[in-house]
Amino acid sequence: MNQADLRVVRSKKMIKEAFLELIAEKGYKNVTIKDIAERAMVNRKTFYNRYESIDALFHEILNETTKLILINPAQACRQADPNGSCVDLYDEIRTFLTNLSSNKRTLNILFNDISSFELNRQIERGVQSYVLERLADSRQNSFSANKYPIKLLACLITSVFIVVIRWWLIQEDYSEEDAARILVDIISDGFIQSLGLN
Repeated sequence: MNQADLRVVRSKKMIKEAFLELIAEKGYKNVTIKDIAERAMVNRKTFYNRYESIDALFHEILNETTKLILINPAQACRQADPNGSCVDLYDEIRTFLTNLSSNKRTLNILFNDISSFELNRQIERGVQSYVLERLADSRQNSFSANKYPIKLLACLITSVFIVVIRWWLIQEDYSEEDAARILVDIISDGFIQSLGLN
């Protein structure tokens, strides 16, 4: 990589960091290019050399974040340990959360801004696709799984999955392993039993 390429990478990183800080402080809709340039310590021309607009910058961050989140948990588990095997749902979810942990700050900022609707929808679709795949596999292995419509189950599990991810991102007391165990327990024990309502 030559010196010019390094400058581009460095300035894009500074612009993204400044933008995320400003979203956390002011909200996406209130951030201006002037704000970003001042915070990133670049001039407006540098900003426009890297990004066409604030929306283009936002969508680049959104796409990078979405790619990280939407990796199938089973695929993430295999990538983390190509010689091992994912023995169960817990291993898959733990590996998935471990991948997310490196971007906790970005995810928190994006999840908590009103502009994150698109991110939430993309995450919901990705998680639901994974859940539907897992449910289809389990139905082949269990004749009792046909009690409820598969799409209803997928919606319920996806909702719980997303709520647990969002909860885990904003707290510091639970590790990836803890959050994965909680999610698997809620799903496998059933909502009534988990809430102590039986």
